[in-house]
Amino acid sequence: QAALGAIGRLAPDDELGLWTFSTPTQGRATPWTELVPAAAVRTVLPTFRTKVSNLQAEGGTALYATTRAAVRQVQGSFARDRINAVVLLTDGKNEYPQDNDLPRLVGDLGGEETDTSVRVFPIAYGDKADLGVLREIAKASRAAAYDATDPATIDRVLVAVLSNF
Repeated sequence: QAALGAIGRLAPDDELGLWTFSTPTQGRATPWTELVPAAAVRTVLPTFRTKVSNLQAEGGTALYATTRAAVRQVQGSFARDRINAVVLLTDGKNEYPQDNDLPRLVGDLGGEETDTSVRVFPIAYGDKADLGVLREIAKASRAAAYDATDPATIDRVLVAVLSNF
């Protein structure tokens, strides 16, 4: 509900996409699934609303691999006249042995040119989220991490994140 309410703060021509990320299940090759390809809010909003309303937790968190892949995708369509960012809402910590190298992820994010960098705004949701790691990811990408470890704060936190745009 909080995500659906916060989306109203985006402009119709802002781009919005939605991925889920869990350790691979049902034979998927990647630990993430693109549910809504990034496009203008005005064109994806109905699909986004439906997909968010039907989200279910699926298992372990592939935090580092998904963060890296999402940043690469945004870099692939980088627009110098826009804020290029990934909002990463997670209720866990990295549980994906195939990519468990935080220093490499931090180096990848911090190594971007500042004029073409993609910022990552992590949100720690629930008491199992690793806020320390999320802060490292945010700092490396020149962004900020947000604390919603108390789920009652998620509405306020999403508004704060979207105020960056």
